[in-house]
Amino acid sequence: MDYQDKNLKYTNAKVYDRRAESSVLEKYILELWQPFLKETINVLSVDKTVVDLGCGTCEYTQAAKNAKKIYAVDVSSEMLKICRKKLLGFNQAEIILSDIQNFKLAEPADLMITIGIWEYVSPQDLLNTIKKITRRGSKVIVVFPNIYNELNLARSLGRMKKIALRPGFIKKLFKKDFLIIDSASFGMVSWTPKKLQSLILPLWKFADWLWKPFQKFLPLGVNVYYLFERK
Repeated sequence: MDYQDKNLKYTNAKVYDRRAESSVLEKYILELWQPFLKETINVLSVDKTVVDLGCGTCEYTQAAKNAKKIYAVDVSSEMLKICRKKLLGFNQAEIILSDIQNFKLAEPADLMITIGIWEYVSPQDLLNTIKKITRRGSKVIVVFPNIYNELNLARSLGRMKKIALRPGFIKKLFKKDFLIIDSASFGMVSWTPKKLQSLILPLWKFADWLWKPFQKFLPLGVNVYYLFERK
């Protein structure tokens, strides 16, 4: 069962959370990215005010367990149902149903998480919201699908809709008000029929190993991660 409709809107939160079971490809991508992002969030969020914009089911939000305050924000009530279950016991967490344009915060955020949202909203609108609720020294985690990755390019062509972004575009968007302090990219995957993915998996792993030294300069992974700091 799919978790997105033809317009890429999430329609089934439970299936979304279990997407690693849907294919070798999805499992490989998640096994690469989830531990890396959760550890990053865990380290950066200690005693901080954290905002997760587009939090979804709060898979990554829960990594901020030692944060002073958490605001988990999403436009999907379906996703937030699962989020509430994951954040049970997080007394510092506030779960908010809102789009990015209307979200406001009385206090500045020390850390903002924006994972898997950039391809669904106006990047400029999202940046404007980030600027409104950050201050000098605030950090922003940005993760988005990379258009230079073969899988994302194939998906964009197949759907006749751009579903990924250029790394250079994101860097230019943040350049005026933010410094880039870290970056990463991995998941050198390509479109492959499900029946053949287990056979291709060793090639994906080899490609990730081979290109790892160059990812910061020429990212070709399925996603790109940037860590920005407000000037």
